[in-house]
Amino acid sequence: MTENSKNILLGVGNSLRGDDGAGSFIANNFSHKNWIVLDGKTAPENCTAVIKREKPDLLVIIDAADINLAPGDFSVIALDKIKEYQLSTHSMPLHLLIEYLTPYCKKIILIGIQPKNIQTSENLTDQVSEGCYKIISILKDNKISSIPVIQ
Repeated sequence: MTENSKNILLGVGNSLRGDDGAGSFIANNFSHKNWIVLDGKTAPENCTAVIKREKPDLLVIIDAADINLAPGDFSVIALDKIKEYQLSTHSMPLHLLIEYLTPYCKKIILIGIQPKNIQTSENLTDQVSEGCYKIISILKDNKISSIPVIQ
């Protein structure tokens, strides 16, 4: 990512289901001059017009995902592995959304954060909240490549 890069962060999740709201939490707590931030909530497909218009160099999608890690831990999910992991519930499966957006983005990265609780609650667990703040710091410091990738 260079100083002139056009980047979009798309947070995904249901903030009424505890840790499932992690992606939305990050979208609502991250800002940076090189980033457009979108909170896709449970219908990230509603953000496609902005993404198509902006044609970002990098699109980062963040969502809670059962990726067999400790709660609050996170990883980049290889795009060809998305179907293997149970991602949070939304209107359109993320693999279809990513396929649709691929022609409009130079690069797409999906970051999954392991939830602890996805029961009805408006609060993130402490572990997932801590993980969200770590992701925000990594994005601000332009260190996305430091996040391990699930192959």
